Amino acid sequence: MRISIRLAVLAAVLLAAASTTPAGAVPPQPTYGTANVDGNSGEWNLVNDFFTLMYRAGNPSKPVESRAYLRYDCSTQTMYVLVLMEPNSIGYIDPNSQTAWVAINAQNNKVVTENSGDDGIPPDFEWIGQGYDGDPQHVRGYEASFTIAPGSYNIITHVDVVDPSGAQTSASPGFPGTGPALVIDCLTKAQSPSWGSLKLIYR
Repeated sequence: MRISIRLAVLAAVLLAAASTTPAGAVPPQPTYGTANVDGNSGEWNLVNDFFTLMYRAGNPSKPVESRAYLRYDCSTQTMYVLVLMEPNSIGYIDPNSQTAWVAINAQNNKVVTENSGDDGIPPDFEWIGQGYDGDPQHVRGYEASFTIAPGSYNIITHVDVVDPSGAQTSASPGFPGTGPALVIDCLTKAQSPSWGSLKLIYR
């Protein structure tokens, strides 16, 4: 009888958590929430919103040079993207080329780039930390947004990095042909049960 009661309490706790707790990113699903594309990453949670590592040339056998974070707003069908450089990497702006962008399903299907502007209507884009070291072509990352309907896709995130041999690519795995799976499901969303709640029941 005691086990049955505990199981019933556990089920109630998990149902309550699913209905009241914002969903953290559980790739291939993003976090479900909003962000502000303003060049300030302060509202992002770098644990819960993390989506994928980004490697030199998109090759997982090469160094990690940046990371991508995602949030999705179901009410407006807007995806928010944060790309941050690793501490030992420097993002690079090439005024003569598109170097920072997000694509869906294929590299040539770019949904937002550094040339998208920022007027509050997706697609929006803002550099993070441009000129932080005194060089206006150096950045710490970027924020972006674009509209996309719920469904299953592949997402490609890209930024250029400074290298002694010249600008190089940091991209999500699978680049240039494809990217990590992305599933947007506003009906169920991604939920993780709270281990703290479980310990309270079974301590």
